[in-house]
Amino acid sequence: MARFSPPRDPGGPLAHSKPAVAVIGWLFRSQWRMLAMSTLVSFAFLGCQQFVPFMVGRAVDAGLVAGDRTALYWWSAALMACIGIATATGVASFYYMMYTAMDTDFRVQRRLVDTVVAVGSRIRSRADAGELVAISAADAHALSSVSMMFGRLASALLAFILALAILATLSWWFVLAAGVGVPAMFMLLRPLFLRLEARGRDLRARIGEQTGIGTDAVAGLRVLRGIGGEAHFIGRYKAASQASRRAGVRVRRTAAGLEFARLALPGTLLVLVLWMGAEMTLNGTITAGEFVALFGYLVALTRPLGYTIQGVDALTRAIVASGRFQRLQDEHPEPETQNEFPWPAGEALHDPASGVTIEPGLITGIVTGDGKGATELLDRLGGYSETGEPARIGSIPLDAFDTATVRRHLHLLEARAQLFSGPLRDQLDVDGARSDADIMRALHTASAVDIVGVDPSLIESEDVPTGGYDLDTVAGERGRNFSGGERQRLILARALLVDPEILILDDPASACDAQTEARIADRLARHRRGRTTAILTNAPQLLAICDRVQFLGDTVTSGTHAELLHRAEYREAVAR
Repeated sequence: MARFSPPRDPGGPLAHSKPAVAVIGWLFRSQWRMLAMSTLVSFAFLGCQQFVPFMVGRAVDAGLVAGDRTALYWWSAALMACIGIATATGVASFYYMMYTAMDTDFRVQRRLVDTVVAVGSRIRSRADAGELVAISAADAHALSSVSMMFGRLASALLAFILALAILATLSWWFVLAAGVGVPAMFMLLRPLFLRLEARGRDLRARIGEQTGIGTDAVAGLRVLRGIGGEAHFIGRYKAASQASRRAGVRVRRTAAGLEFARLALPGTLLVLVLWMGAEMTLNGTITAGEFVALFGYLVALTRPLGYTIQGVDALTRAIVASGRFQRLQDEHPEPETQNEFPWPAGEALHDPASGVTIEPGLITGIVTGDGKGATELLDRLGGYSETGEPARIGSIPLDAFDTATVRRHLHLLEARAQLFSGPLRDQLDVDGARSDADIMRALHTASAVDIVGVDPSLIESEDVPTGGYDLDTVAGERGRNFSGGERQRLILARALLVDPEILILDDPASACDAQTEARIADRLARHRRGRTTAILTNAPQLLAICDRVQFLGDTVTSGTHAELLHRAEYREAVAR
C-alpha cells in the first residue's frame, strides 16, 4: 500500500447547479481510483462474512449431523480461510477509508485556500472569517466522512445482494422477508434523515454566526475596550452560543433517534425471520444446520445494514456542507488557459463607469469629490469587480483575461491590505526573487528603513542604506507589533517590490505624518518614473508629484494638481 501524500491538484470544476451533486461529484471524480479500490476491498471483507454462516451450516449438516469427520475438517478449513481473508481485507478496508478521508480533507483545504487567493479581498462579500473557519473545519470533516464511507456503503449494498442470493438457497420466503423488510426499513428512516439534514443545516448556520462574532471580537478587542463595547459583544456571543447549543441538541436528538432505529429495526427484522426459520425447521422444510446458518446470515447482515445507515447519515451531513462550499467556489481558479487576446502592453487603463483613464508611463492622481464610489472604482481598475462594466486595458475588457494574467501585469494595493507574520525578508519579498539591495531600495522609497534597524538619523538621506539593517526582524500576527504607520509603509514597500507594469495605490501614506508623506511622495515619483502608476488620494503632497490628476466631481476633470487648484470644488476636496 502506498504511503499517503497530499494531492497536488484539488480536482476539476464544480460543474453542476445543485451543490450536493457538484461538490460530491467533484470529489468522487477526483478520487475514483481510491473509491473503486475501497469498494472492492470492503466488499471482500463483507462478502466473506456472508459466507461464514453458510460454511458453518454445511459443517453442521455434512460433518456433525452426518458423522463425516473428513467433511467436517474440509468445511472447517474453508471456514478458517474465509475468516482469514475477512480479517486481512478488513484491515485493508480501514486503511483505504482513512486514506480517502485524508485525501478529501487535503483537497477541500487546498481548494479553499486557492479560492481565497483567487478571489482576494472580494472574499469578504461571500463569507466572513468565521464562515471560512467553519468550512475549513466542520464542512471539510463532513465531506471527508462521505468519501470515507463510500466504499463501505457501496460494498454493503453488494453484500446485501450476495446475502439474498445465499438465502435463496434455503427458501424464497427468506429472500422475500429480507428483500422487502430492508427497503421498508429505510423508508421508515427517511423522515429522520430529512430532519437530520434540515437541523444540521441550521446548526451549520448557527456555528458560522457564532464563530464570526468571536473572530470579530478578538480582532477588535482593543477597540471594544476603548469604546466600552465589551459587554455588548459578550452578550451577542452568549446569545449566538446558546442558539448553537440548542441547534446542536436538536441535531443530537435526531441522531439519537436514528441510532435507536438503526438498532431496533434490524433487530425486529431479525426476530421475524428467525421465527419463520424456527417454524420451517420444526416442519422439516430446512435442516438444523440450515437454521444455524440462517441465524448467522441475519447476524452477518446487520453489519452491512449498519454501514448503509452510517453511509446515508454521512451523505446527509455532506449535503448540508456542500451548499456554502459550492457558493464560495464560484471563482475557483482553473488551470491557466491561453487567453483569446495577448496582453496589450503600453496601453491605457480605462474605467468606462467613471471615465477615469490611467495613461501608460505616467503617475496619475485620482481624487473623488465626496469619497463615494472609491472602493468600487478601485475594484474595477484592479479587475476585482463582479458587477457592472469592467475596466479596459486598451480596447480589451479585463475580464477577457484569466486572473493569473491580470495579476502578472496589474497590482492593486488596497488601504486595508494586511502584513503577514514572519521575518520581514519573507513578508516583503513574497516570491524570494529579490536581493537585499532590492528590498532596501523599496524600503527606502517607503521611508521605512528605520523599521529594519537603520539609524533613524539616516532616514532623511537620499542614499539607500547598504548596511546596518536586519531584514530578519519578525512581524507578529498581521504585523501588530508595528504601529499603523509602520505597517502601511512596509506594505507599500512590498507592493513596490512586485514592480508591476501597472501599480494602483489606495492612499498609500494616509497613516503617516506630513513629513513622512512628503518624503514618500518625492521618492515614489523617482521610483516609478516611466512606469504606469495611479494613486487614489486627496493628499496634496502626493497629488503634487503626479504627472496628471483626474478629479471625479459631477464630471471627470483632468489637469495637473496646480491647475486644478484653481477650481473651488477641487480645493475643497484636497483641503479636507
